[in-house]
Amino acid sequence: MKLPIGLTGILAASLFVSEAYAQKPTRPKRDSAAVPVPALVPAAIPPAAAPSTPSLADTLEGDSKADYASGKVLYADGDHAGSLVKFSSAYARSKDPRLLWNMAACEKNLRHYARSLHLIRQYLKEGEAVLGAQDKSDARELVQVMEPFTATLQVTIDEPGAELSIDDEAIGGSPVPPVVVDIGLRKLRVRKEGFEEVLKDVPVGGAARVSVAIAMVKIIHDGRLSVHASPGSTVLVDGRVVGTGGWSGVLSTGGHTLKVTAPKMRTYQAEVLIQDRQAREVAVTLEPEPSKGLPTWVWVAGGVVLAGGLATGGYFLFKGEPTYSGPSGNLNPGIVQASRPIQFR
Repeated sequence: MKLPIGLTGILAASLFVSEAYAQKPTRPKRDSAAVPVPALVPAAIPPAAAPSTPSLADTLEGDSKADYASGKVLYADGDHAGSLVKFSSAYARSKDPRLLWNMAACEKNLRHYARSLHLIRQYLKEGEAVLGAQDKSDARELVQVMEPFTATLQVTIDEPGAELSIDDEAIGGSPVPPVVVDIGLRKLRVRKEGFEEVLKDVPVGGAARVSVAIAMVKIIHDGRLSVHASPGSTVLVDGRVVGTGGWSGVLSTGGHTLKVTAPKMRTYQAEVLIQDRQAREVAVTLEPEPSKGLPTWVWVAGGVVLAGGLATGGYFLFKGEPTYSGPSGNLNPGIVQASRPIQFR
């Protein structure tokens, strides 16, 4: 890629993060306390605001000024991540758009080119009223230099409301607009309740625009049960008749009561556990009912006979001792001599 002549010279120089803006109307004055930036960050000459705009050091107050000062120290020490935290804190407190430039320099040195580009564009938008022509020109040139290190990623998700994150950074719910990302292997994660999570690695860098289509798969909480039984038998599931001689169908995940019946056969009943997306087969062999013994009439007739026997036995049982009403004898113990022999027939 061939760079503009002016920009080539800018990138070849030693670059700085701006602390203050120029006070002279001709060219911006470099702040002696400015933080040096490696060669791909903005201009060798710090961006200049309108001549009447005071420097950041003069504008910031309290905690924002302290965070800004700490950010410069960390940047000079090469701790760009820590410096970014401090510059971001100063910006959150003061909302001074000039801090966005310093934040962009930190992101660039962390190899976060897409984030750096976003901050530079935000810097141009929010600083429209305070940035000079040279500041805006330098920022636009830097955008052109860094754009080849990024690509536009368009992710299309077939399910609305699915949450997309790229490299563990939340992007938003579908449908999502195109996102500028760094070149390289990007990790996509898509989530939605009731659907399987999608993890996808997407190589970025072969084209300025990359499109990815994501198909969500709904989580299914059911399985299939197949029952094999003898012809003529009745199959019931959870008390409901579902088939004769066998049955196969989809049931919700969890326990179900399976029952198989047939005339003159023992009833089969069991609890069946259905798991997500699993098929289960149950073979049922019914057994004949056990013999019930003698016919009913035998029991009825036998009951009559038995009742008669019990009545007779009861008579003798409860009849009591026999009594004698004749004359008393003289033999002990009260036995009378018969007047004639007893004859047996």
